[in-house]
Amino acid sequence: MRNKIFSPLAIGFIFFSSVTALAVERCIMCGMDAQKSETKFVIQVTEGTKDIAADEYSLCCLHCLVILKARMKEGKIGSILARDYDTVTRKYDSGEMIDARKAFYLVESGLRPKGSMVPFMLIFSTQTTAEKYKDVSGGRILNWEQVWKYTEALQ
Repeated sequence: MRNKIFSPLAIGFIFFSSVTALAVERCIMCGMDAQKSETKFVIQVTEGTKDIAADEYSLCCLHCLVILKARMKEGKIGSILARDYDTVTRKYDSGEMIDARKAFYLVESGLRPKGSMVPFMLIFSTQTTAEKYKDVSGGRILNWEQVWKYTEALQ
């Protein structure tokens, strides 16, 4: 009797574990794989709305974050983290997450980050690093307030 119960439980556990290991971190707005995005954002919604509960969410890019914030209206976002482009490697879901409000954004450059939507931008933890990329690929460097307005204007 014991083996009859154990076998289905073991098979179910093994199946469930393998299915969850294949799960991807989807952008809450567009459904893209946020883990693959070189411009990934992770936000903490501290006060949700009827459509978006208080929780942590991943987004593929600032474009999707601007749309989410516009839909929330009454809700509040706490922390906002963004992937530092300078730390991204060829490994899946690589790149250090940094405070998006303190980051520097390179827009209108010749570089196109993977897994992102327009407007294409690269995110850096320091202005010095952003300037190095700008010297090679062109573009403009913006701070958080500037890049938010820049992205909103393109909606």
